[in-house]
Amino acid sequence: MLGRRVPAGVRAGALLVAADGAYAMQAYQVAVARYGEFLSLHRDLPDAARAAMAMGWSELRRGRRTEARRAWTALADTFPGDPRAPLALLCAAEMAGRAGDSRGNRVLLDRIIRQYYASPYSSVAMMARSALAMRGQKEAEALRDLEQVIRTSGMVTVEVQRRVHGALAVPGAEAGLHSAVGDAVHRARAARGNTLEAFAGALLDRRHREPTPYTLHGLVLLGATDRGWSNVLVADLASRLSEDFPTYPAAAPLLTRVATAAGEAGQWPVARRAWEAMAARTPDGTRGPKARLAFAEALFRTGAAAEARAVAQSVAAAGGEETPPALLLLAEIHQAAREPHAALAVYDRLLKEHPRVDRTAASLLQHTRLLEELGQSNRTRPVLRRLVEVSSGEVAAEGAYRLAQGLRAEGQDAAAVEWYMTAAYVAEGSSWARLALLGAGASLTALNETKEALTVYRKLLPARPGVDPPLDRETSGEAAYRAGEILRDAGLPEDALDMFVASAHFVTGLPGERRALVGVLRCLVATGDRAGAEAIYRRLARSRATEPHLLAQARTALRTGGASDGGRESALPGAAR
Repeated sequence: MLGRRVPAGVRAGALLVAADGAYAMQAYQVAVARYGEFLSLHRDLPDAARAAMAMGWSELRRGRRTEARRAWTALADTFPGDPRAPLALLCAAEMAGRAGDSRGNRVLLDRIIRQYYASPYSSVAMMARSALAMRGQKEAEALRDLEQVIRTSGMVTVEVQRRVHGALAVPGAEAGLHSAVGDAVHRARAARGNTLEAFAGALLDRRHREPTPYTLHGLVLLGATDRGWSNVLVADLASRLSEDFPTYPAAAPLLTRVATAAGEAGQWPVARRAWEAMAARTPDGTRGPKARLAFAEALFRTGAAAEARAVAQSVAAAGGEETPPALLLLAEIHQAAREPHAALAVYDRLLKEHPRVDRTAASLLQHTRLLEELGQSNRTRPVLRRLVEVSSGEVAAEGAYRLAQGLRAEGQDAAAVEWYMTAAYVAEGSSWARLALLGAGASLTALNETKEALTVYRKLLPARPGVDPPLDRETSGEAAYRAGEILRDAGLPEDALDMFVASAHFVTGLPGERRALVGVLRCLVATGDRAGAEAIYRRLARSRATEPHLLAQARTALRTGGASDGGRESALPGAAR
């Protein structure tokens, strides 16, 4: 028919059938010629836009991307109202991108977004523009577009993008593309909402592979901004980026940042998975000592102690800035494995080779406890001093208290008082502060500074005895008892009696109650209240809990006491009586 003289309408139909037939037979050069002739003569016919679209596909299939881009751009220019126009521009933009024409790519994408905003192809163009901006290191611009895509179209964009990329890559996949996109849009809208999780989940689907790394990069940054770098979804996205695009420059730094943040947040499974992804996909990323040490800690915190030990030992052996923290981690690993001697050896090495390195209060406390546990308490002093220097609150108070206890055991009571009072001041109101005040009172008494000792002991008693409850029954009871001893030894039995009575009241039902009652008995004897003293003795004797040595002390006090006087028994509270 094309070889004969036929009416123009017939020839137009024959040209189109010939072009479609040649395309179907993959005779793309012939198809291009027929479609070209049809378009040059019959642009006003209804099939002209379809022919223009097919012209672009024909040029693409025979490897002429520039001509394909030109054909698709011409379609949008000539038939801007045709439903195929935004798809044609999207395909043209893809050709510009593959040719390295970033500027031309951006112009076409902007045109789609501006001119065909309501089209499903517009969100694909916006996602492509986001990737283009990310490639140009314009992160703010890239994330703005990507966030808009997720919020407004989400899953629709992913589905449409995959359809278009599939059609560009596989001959024949373009057949029915436009209607297939419509179906994909419908399914995507019905399936999930426009959320970061849904969008990221679609890109993480193992059945697909994101064609460029830039969208994954943008999603990692968006997720980190919204949920933090240690978030599981962020870690999965960074791992996928490293896995699919191991040579992408930002892949390793992003994964490192995820792993580091997860470790700092104590999310060790996330950190370990990220470090392992680094080791598997980009081995160079885990060769630095800092990264290897972080990997070792993540292994240890997730139960892989043997692997963690091997990595930490290699870091410690290499020397450098990471040796001290590697030694600290090794000591912790040894302790977890119940190897106290090995742990102490590591701590000692750290103290000897790196005496001024920053150490956590926890490591210093563990060092001290190991020395005490292994019978080397005489070596704890420098460690405890360092503990007080680097810590505050109750940890510092514990260090100061332990220092004071050691000094007091050596008879250095003056120095002990200073450390006891330090402990009391740095964590006022804590259990360590209360113990420190007791210790300070004992050392002051040993120094014969009984007035100062009484002042310290009274800090542990209620402000209004008999009205306010003690902060700590045992500590207050002990302080009152010791104050009673000082007053008794100073020849003030009546004042001492008040303290012993208070002590017995504070520790009612506790072992210290019986000792306090013996103190009460002695004071009653000293003040001539023998009847009261005998009543106390009978109570002690009836109790099966009274220790034999306390009962013996009570008998001795009664034997050596003065005449009976029944006027003092009423001084005892109900519990003491």
